[in-house]
Order: sequence, then C-alpha cells, then structure tokens
Amino acid sequence: MRLKGFTLLELLIVMSVIALLMGILLPHLNRAKEQAFELGTFEAEVDEEGNVRLEIRKTRNALYMIRIDRPRNYHTSIREPYPSGMKLIRRKRHDYILWGPKRDDIGVHWVTVVFEGQETIEQLIRVDVFQKDLW
Repeated sequence: MRLKGFTLLELLIVMSVIALLMGILLPHLNRAKEQAFELGTFEAEVDEEGNVRLEIRKTRNALYMIRIDRPRNYHTSIREPYPSGMKLIRRKRHDYILWGPKRDDIGVHWVTVVFEGQETIEQLIRVDVFQKDLW
C-alpha cells in the first residue's frame, strides 16, 4: 500500500525547476520594468541660464528626467534643501535629476547641483513647475 504525498526527492526536483524558471524569467521582467519606466518619463534639459520648465501632467506618475551635464571625472550630488521626491540617478553615462512634481509643487524651485572632483563646482538650477490651464 502506497502512502499519498510527495517524497523529499520529488519536492526538491520541483523546487529546483521553479528556481531555474525564476532565474530565466527575472532578468526579462526587470528589463520590461525598465522599458515601462522609460515610457512614463519625460526628458527635460537645463538651458544655458540654468532654467527648466516642467508641466504638471494629467497622466499618472508623470516623471521628469532633468539632464545634468557634468564635467569629466567629477562626481555629482544635489545639495539640500531640494523638493521632496527628487533624486539623482545615473543612466547611460549621464546624470539626471528624477522628479515627479505634484500640484502642491507648482511654482519656482531652486536646486543646487554640486560637482566634486579636482575642485568643487556648484550650479544653481531654477525649476519652474506649472500647469497649462493655470497659465
């Protein structure tokens, strides 16, 4: 008479197959997540005067990537105070400030970007957040 249930060997084989499939699928899921993230971002660049204009969008989770041109061999950081939710990221050899402004953020914000290397350089950026129907 055979008992119902799995043996330890069968259970280990099933777990190893699941682990193998997860190892194959996770990199593809991460790549899909990155591509979806890029679809939800809008690029904005800093002009010569250090000004950026960002529009409050009606789409959910509208993120802006403000491109920062940094000198070679320098490390970039943002000096506080800066608006909440703003962070510095590095993507494809460029530095970006990533931010999704909300309705409460409408107005002018000043952000100080610090470049540290042989010497310390600071760049002041003016970020104007607006909504089309208000202007």
